[in-house]
Amino acid sequence: MQASPSFTSAQKKVLLLSSLGGVLEFYDFIIYIFLAPYIEKVFFADNSTYIATLKTLAIFAMGYVLRPLGGIIFSHFGDRYGRKVVFLLTVIIMAIPSITIGLIPSTAQIGVMAPILLLVCRMLQGIALGGEIPAAITFVSEHVPGHKRGIALSILFFGINLGLLLGSLITTIMTSLLTTTEMITYGWRIPFLIGGLFGIASIFLRRYLEETAPFQALKQNDVQRIPFVSLIKHSYRNVLQGIMLVALGAISVFFYLYWPQYMHQYLHHDLDKLMRINTVGALLLNFSVLAGGLLGDRFGYRNLFMATAAVLVVLTYPLFLLFNSNNMLWIFTSFMVYSLIFGMAPGAYCAIISRLFPTGVRYSGIAICYNFAYAIFGGLSPLICTIAINKFDSVLAPAFYIMLMAGLAGLTCYLGRHTTYHTDSATMTVDYAKQDGLVVQGE
Repeated sequence: MQASPSFTSAQKKVLLLSSLGGVLEFYDFIIYIFLAPYIEKVFFADNSTYIATLKTLAIFAMGYVLRPLGGIIFSHFGDRYGRKVVFLLTVIIMAIPSITIGLIPSTAQIGVMAPILLLVCRMLQGIALGGEIPAAITFVSEHVPGHKRGIALSILFFGINLGLLLGSLITTIMTSLLTTTEMITYGWRIPFLIGGLFGIASIFLRRYLEETAPFQALKQNDVQRIPFVSLIKHSYRNVLQGIMLVALGAISVFFYLYWPQYMHQYLHHDLDKLMRINTVGALLLNFSVLAGGLLGDRFGYRNLFMATAAVLVVLTYPLFLLFNSNNMLWIFTSFMVYSLIFGMAPGAYCAIISRLFPTGVRYSGIAICYNFAYAIFGGLSPLICTIAINKFDSVLAPAFYIMLMAGLAGLTCYLGRHTTYHTDSATMTVDYAKQDGLVVQGE
């Protein structure tokens, strides 16, 4: 947090309001996966455990699959009419489905309409989040100086990850206070209703944000008629690179959402204890994210990213062996090590992708990179790991999946080290090809 005094009061306001909004919206989106063991019993009670789990995770995945569509829709308006305009829309579309999920009758009460309604709500939430987080990344990266972008974006992700922590904490409290029967009967609905109220509250926060200077300075002839088409036509290589970089972040979030169910279902540990460990890990992750932002600004974003990927490749298999040790102290320690490692990535990859695209298509570029990565490697990862565990009859299958993705992300970062970047002054867009993390003249 040493870098924060260099931010102006206006920049601090942007960081605060963007981060708080991220807390509330991300909580609304991810609370589903923490409650999946109860949701599958409410909506898919007539299926076998394996099929019920697959159906529940498939609905969760649909929220991720629809994120690219949301990114395309909202970024179109964000690149043409301004970043701020999408903030109010995304929060409304996130909050209403959250409240609706908390009120949907069970399959036993209304039949097949219950899971259909659940699916529709998750699809709407995916569309909303597809516009929300890329807008926040764009908004923050255009409000702060380039040499402080790592810590600024890390502060944003500190807020977003607080949504993960909040979801884990509320689930922990609910499972501690209520029995399994009470959770299935009504307890699982309460966190969704709370999330809807959070969403409504965040609408008022967004009213105080100001448009970014780079967008205001964008010349009329630089505003793209269809930003998505211009992006794919001129910057598709940067898009592919960005997707693979963000994939490492998608794997980290998937890990926190999937780990409690993985340990409970396949290694038969108590879910309540696992959620407590997950909550502590999410808290440590948040502070690790801040440390990663400072390190990225100091040593370069690509250097930090490649080091993080390499450490994951080397340590993932041993850490998964410790998960299988049945020693709760070793399980706890391994999870905390993961929290320290994963926290290094968000500030680095967001700082990189925010500079891969010029102002006129920046929101669209970030949205495509971020949402496609999370749709493929975040939303589908629980399904991939569940199928792999059953296919290969090995609880270590997720370890190899994480190692593979970390290796591919690190290799992409290395190969893209000579990419041309973009930075904005108040009046123009300048191309440059400097190392990440260095002070950019004129910013």
